[in-house]
Amino acid sequence: MTRMLNRGLLLISPLILARLLTVADFGRYREFLLYVTVLTGLAAFTFNSSLLRFVPRDPMSGWRYVNQSIVLTLICSTLVGALTLVLNTIFDGALIGHNALPAVIYTWLFVNFDFWEALWLAERRPYSMWGYTTGRLVARITVVTVSAALTREVNVIIWSLIGLETVRILIAIHSWYGRNRVAPKGGAGSWAEQLRYCLPLGFAVMLATFNKSLGGLFITKMLGPVALAHYAIGTYAQPIITILRNSVSDVLLGEIAGGRDDNARALALWRRSTVVTFIFLISYGIVLARFADIVVTTLFSDAYRPAVPIFQIYVLALLRDSFDFSVPLRTINKTAPMLRSNLVAIVLNGGLMLLMVPRWGMVGAVVSHVIARFVEGALLAYQTMRAYQIGLRDLADWGDLLKSSAAAVAAAVILYGTFWTESLGFAGAVLGSVLYLLLFVLLLRLAGVPEVTMLLRHAQGYSRALLARFQA
Repeated sequence: MTRMLNRGLLLISPLILARLLTVADFGRYREFLLYVTVLTGLAAFTFNSSLLRFVPRDPMSGWRYVNQSIVLTLICSTLVGALTLVLNTIFDGALIGHNALPAVIYTWLFVNFDFWEALWLAERRPYSMWGYTTGRLVARITVVTVSAALTREVNVIIWSLIGLETVRILIAIHSWYGRNRVAPKGGAGSWAEQLRYCLPLGFAVMLATFNKSLGGLFITKMLGPVALAHYAIGTYAQPIITILRNSVSDVLLGEIAGGRDDNARALALWRRSTVVTFIFLISYGIVLARFADIVVTTLFSDAYRPAVPIFQIYVLALLRDSFDFSVPLRTINKTAPMLRSNLVAIVLNGGLMLLMVPRWGMVGAVVSHVIARFVEGALLAYQTMRAYQIGLRDLADWGDLLKSSAAAVAAAVILYGTFWTESLGFAGAVLGSVLYLLLFVLLLRLAGVPEVTMLLRHAQGYSRALLARFQA
């Protein structure tokens, strides 16, 4: 929930702005966010997220690692911003164009002193994190909606967001100063250890972010803002996929890191988390693929109907994203394989796009991305097996994954035909999705998938406790 709120600008703002702005203006706004996404991947460089590993492993040195992360992020974001402006000037605006200065300013404000989410998660304070991100989301959506409704000007929306981030960073600095005065300064936080962890991982995340954004970059440079607007809606599921997968992974990493060097336990926990993630994503993907047309046209209007095939093809990326190999590799500080695999993926993705985008446009871009993601996953699977000295059979709980796949496909029978949308419209899509999910959970329960059985038992226990309180 917290991650959904933290990425609310990407999730909710398209629903609003697609109707307040023209397709071309919405495309220009998405172009700004596209550049910001790439720059954020460079500027943040996983320094703040490294707290998920170091704080649980060495609580006494936790605040030292926080301060080190602040300094490293400040240096990195400043260098990235300055280099971006210089290169954009050298290439006469061909790099980012008129968006260069606002994109750099917004990125710098966005990533600095933004360690709170990782710190609170590492300290097992999810409600603090939830409150922080809820307030941030409400402020962002309010600023975007009001500025768009009053002016219909993309530049006003962008500079309004910059003003909001300025307020956010001032509050964050004040909060950091207050806690820094009372935080324990003991421990032996090591700059070298943090850099050894962050450098390969940071480059890997940077390449992964660039790889995910590559399709949008090709589209905006070759086909223009209208095509980018359609492509952005077609890949609308991407941040949701990332949120669902990374939320499970980040919580898991903190739990494993607290257990020190028990590699067998780490791998077992990761295998179970893969089943959980797969259950979420495969059901989500089937529903989206089935109702893509009515979802796109209802939420974003008929002007975005060209995004429907992109929406459906991108669902294939769900299968790959169920396996987050970064968790077992980061647990044992093996981050270099992530860098190599992402480098291969970005070269492959770029090459395929050069061939496919001129011929097939947006469809070529999304197909290239899906192929590159599967190749990158295969390489990481091999590196994980090598790191843990296991075979393919021990890499995942294949039996439960197969049961989950069979249950998802069998439950999809209820979605067959045209009744849901032709007779009931969007309400039919919602009702059909709910019935599908209920049938899917029932089939998983009958198949004996442990996570579903445990979840239902917890739900039953909570229901009984609530009923008892109500009766009392």
